[in-house]
Amino acid sequence: MSSESHAKGSVIVVGGSGGMSERYRAIVEERGLELRHFENRVPNGTRRIAGKVAAVIIMVGMVSHALRDQVKGMVTDDAPVVYLRSASVSSLRSAVASLEV
Repeated sequence: MSSESHAKGSVIVVGGSGGMSERYRAIVEERGLELRHFENRVPNGTRRIAGKVAAVIIMVGMVSHALRDQVKGMVTDDAPVVYLRSASVSSLRSAVASLEV
């Protein structure tokens, strides 16, 4: 990870498919950001290591309400929260492309 990508921050993806993590990561890293993907739960201590959060992307059809609320509680009010109906790579690509980072 370069210091430049760390300076821009991370994109937290909540839900989706664990099998797609590497494809999600590639999309996020194209924008110089770091991916934090939580499929089922947020590990203890994550708030401390999340750093600057550029955006939270919630894949609505594939996430529990508890996980969604846990992640929303981790980030500041200025980080946009984007809800995607689909967990597809193309949906994530469009959402990440629209971020102002």
